[in-house]
Amino acid sequence: MVESPISIFQGWKKLCCRYFQYWCKKNAPCALIIQSTSGAVGLIRKHSVSFFRSLESTELLIDGLSEDLANLGSFGLDLFDDNSDRVILFEVLRCVINISQQLGKSASFVFYESYVGRPSISPEEIIPLLVKMLGTGYAPSTRASYLSSLGSDVALEREQIDHINLRKFSVDMLLSLHDLCKKAASWKKTLDVIESYLQFIVPKKIYQNLGAETLCCLNKSILVHASCQIAKAMFESAFDILLFVSYLMSIGAQINMVHDDITRIQVDLIPMIEEIISEWLIILYFCTTPSESPANEDFSSQLSLLQIDNKINKRSWREKLGKCDFTIASLLLLNNQSSSGYERHPSLGCLLNPNDIITSVQKFTSWIVWGNAREVSSSFLRRSTEIAIVLLRNGQYDAVEYLLAIVEANARRERNFRSVQDTSGDWCLLQHLLGCCLVAQTQRGLHGILKGRKVGEAVCCFFRAASGEGASQALQSLSDEAGLPYLGFNGHVSAAWKLHYYQWVMQLFEQYNISDGACQFALAALEQVDELDLRGDGFERDSSNESTTIIKGRLWANVFKFTLDLNLLNDAYCAIISNPDEESKYICLRRFIIVLYECGAIKILCNGQLPLTGLADKVERELAWKAERTDILAKPNPYKFLYAFEIHRHNWRKAASYIYLYSARLRADAVMKDQQHMSITLQERLNALSAAINALHLVHPAYAWIDPQPEGYPLRNDHYPRKKAKTTVKEQSVNDVPAQRQQFCIDIEKLEYEIVLTSAEYLLSLANVKWTYSGIEKAPSDLVELLVLTNLYDMAFSVILKFWKDSELKRELEKIFSTIALKCCPITFNSSWTRPHSLLLTSSKDELVVHGSPDMELTNEQAKANGHWETLEHYLEKYKYIHSRLPVVVSETLLRTDPHIELPLWLVKMFKENQRESSGGMAGPEPSPASLFRLYVDYSRYTEATNLFLEYVEVFASMRPVNIINRKRPSAVWFPYNTVERLWCQLEELMRSGHMVDQCDKLKRLLYESLLNHLKQLKVDSDDVVSSVG
Repeated sequence: MVESPISIFQGWKKLCCRYFQYWCKKNAPCALIIQSTSGAVGLIRKHSVSFFRSLESTELLIDGLSEDLANLGSFGLDLFDDNSDRVILFEVLRCVINISQQLGKSASFVFYESYVGRPSISPEEIIPLLVKMLGTGYAPSTRASYLSSLGSDVALEREQIDHINLRKFSVDMLLSLHDLCKKAASWKKTLDVIESYLQFIVPKKIYQNLGAETLCCLNKSILVHASCQIAKAMFESAFDILLFVSYLMSIGAQINMVHDDITRIQVDLIPMIEEIISEWLIILYFCTTPSESPANEDFSSQLSLLQIDNKINKRSWREKLGKCDFTIASLLLLNNQSSSGYERHPSLGCLLNPNDIITSVQKFTSWIVWGNAREVSSSFLRRSTEIAIVLLRNGQYDAVEYLLAIVEANARRERNFRSVQDTSGDWCLLQHLLGCCLVAQTQRGLHGILKGRKVGEAVCCFFRAASGEGASQALQSLSDEAGLPYLGFNGHVSAAWKLHYYQWVMQLFEQYNISDGACQFALAALEQVDELDLRGDGFERDSSNESTTIIKGRLWANVFKFTLDLNLLNDAYCAIISNPDEESKYICLRRFIIVLYECGAIKILCNGQLPLTGLADKVERELAWKAERTDILAKPNPYKFLYAFEIHRHNWRKAASYIYLYSARLRADAVMKDQQHMSITLQERLNALSAAINALHLVHPAYAWIDPQPEGYPLRNDHYPRKKAKTTVKEQSVNDVPAQRQQFCIDIEKLEYEIVLTSAEYLLSLANVKWTYSGIEKAPSDLVELLVLTNLYDMAFSVILKFWKDSELKRELEKIFSTIALKCCPITFNSSWTRPHSLLLTSSKDELVVHGSPDMELTNEQAKANGHWETLEHYLEKYKYIHSRLPVVVSETLLRTDPHIELPLWLVKMFKENQRESSGGMAGPEPSPASLFRLYVDYSRYTEATNLFLEYVEVFASMRPVNIINRKRPSAVWFPYNTVERLWCQLEELMRSGHMVDQCDKLKRLLYESLLNHLKQLKVDSDDVVSSVG
């Protein structure tokens, strides 16, 4: 909920009342002490002691103003010889008091806070607003707040009261001012009196030795408190005068003030009053503002704790820094005492004389504004720089900023501001110290916008400091403690002086890790180098005797460093290419690549974002150098950036070489990796090899090869000599390429070999099977067997098809299918298990077996076996066109392993699918029915053999009439009669041995009848052929 201004005011009023009641309770007076000899009066309170002091002249004048004009001289106002001037001053002060009472005490507080706080309105805007308030009353927002918080009736009544008071004030002021003008006869006379009175409230300049002995004769706490009270009274008096003359300007037409008088107020009086206000504001600020505690990281403060100089008193008051009762004024007093060596404490044998307090305050304020008698500054501008140095030395940066900001603002308002800026070195000193202060303040926990604002202001201050006339002499006069060492330069050449100064400021910003400011002054120093005539015309070289190239190289290297710290990568690269020093440029380039790699931004070198004219080879060399010395598994990987870098430059072979080298290093470093990391490494190798192949495909086939890096040797580049002369591609001819291809060269075919073997190793690693690629060109046969045993059939066939050809390929295919077929043999299962009858060709023996329910659940072993059968069928269908005897090999393997196994229906169909509809009997290309018939006979599968023979004989006999003419051609029909004869003999042998007599007899009869009918049919066909010929 947003509170109204009235409620906020009431809240603060209650707080102040309670605070005052609490203070009265805790500081109740206990006794009064009076010392007649010194005239001192003291009040002993419950927790403190108070002393009474004499009133300062201005306080006496304001508080004791009366009709008795003769007593003005007793106030110290002996500036007026004429009694009429005293009358005029009296009337002026009455008008001033009237204006002050109309606005109240809050006006001066608002003005004070606009200087020391963080107001939303500047001090220059407050006076016009207050003057407008005197003429028109409160703003409409005030009336609205009345209405919202007090109600319409009360607000209307309050508004009427305010309006009556304003009208009464305006009439009284007009009458008073007209009466004043009549008494003075002209406004010129009145302004002369006001100007004379201003001399009375200016901090007095006391010409005596105001050293440590004078300032330390009084208790420092009393001196600071008294100075605070008097400074506040003098500030309010000067502020009231400023309001008065501003009010005169606003109603000048109503009081018959001429233009010259208004101009005099604007040009002379107001700047004078503002300077007086500034001086008393600074004194008041020093007396009321607690000192800053030194930062923990401040090296100077830590060094002071070592007590190297054995100044215990200095250490004791340094420990008070940051305490609420230890103000800036206390610090200045104790620092003056410590620096002068005077450490006498005031005697406590008697109370303080009230007049001595006023005298000490005057001396103290004179010392702050004007300095010591023997070192009286020509202006408060010079004196402010002296005080700023002391405060800077003690880490009081806020006080320094406040002091110098007020002095600078006051100087800007003066008429002679431009002359001061152009001819005096004091202005340069002020800007330099203010810049140092702002830079130091950035280390006090500032971040973001506030820190950026401080840095920007500091940069402006340093540039102003270097641009003033006499800057070199003024700044070199500062001691080392002030922050600027002696540069050893006479300052006759402006560019030379600025070069040294800008370099010093650059180092200051660098010391505080402010890269933005440091970069600006490095660039500014480069501009000064361009303006210098380094051949000796009016320029005295320093002891290093550096050339222009070296100076520019060092400065551009600094620009590179600062822009890199700011993550301005494009600017950092511009600094590299602008560097005329080749050695410095090369160092910066190396650092640039390292930083880009560490922050993951190195891709900007590979995507053409930066122009690499003249630096491409160096960038490649540095990337290669980085790749050699980086962990091969680091991310991002430098080899990949080298590949992208060369691809972007269309150097396909180099890109392939670098990415292949990455693969080779992965292979070499993968020996010590565990299984999990091995899989990741192998995947990376596969990607690298694929990238190398892709890059070589972009090269002319005659040059599509790479020269691999020899093991154990560093990457070859321009730093390492090559044993053979370099030959460019343009100088080569296609006929010369075979001669250049040495045994160690790698082409696309070899890369494809390697990628196949690596893929096999990768898949095996995923199955937790260890096999290591040894670099041989031919894949070992055990790898294929290992892949098949791990069920990695696709990879196994890929290896076979890649590394074997012709008869060797067929032999390896037979091996792999034999291995797969062995997995399908049910020799490990119960004899009662049978495959689903939908997949097997049942025999007569199997017909006697009572099959289980088709809904019976298969065991895990059965499901696994089914998967093997499906795998065998899939790959046999796929590769039987490469080697037609594969079904024969599979069937023979199955029957050899288990003579009683039931061959799958799909396998039997492979033998029959080419001959079932033909009239050629059992002849045909492999796999043929004759081959299956032979296998049945060889492995004693007589029933299946007989049924197969009968099937094809029946097909021959039941041929359609259309195909009979084909059947009667010579050699058109063939049956394996030798195998049939062998089957007949084996059946007879079984019958003689007494085994399966009935079954064998039945088979013989079927075979006999079938052969008899077949031979009769052949006889008829033969006769038909003979008759047709005859």
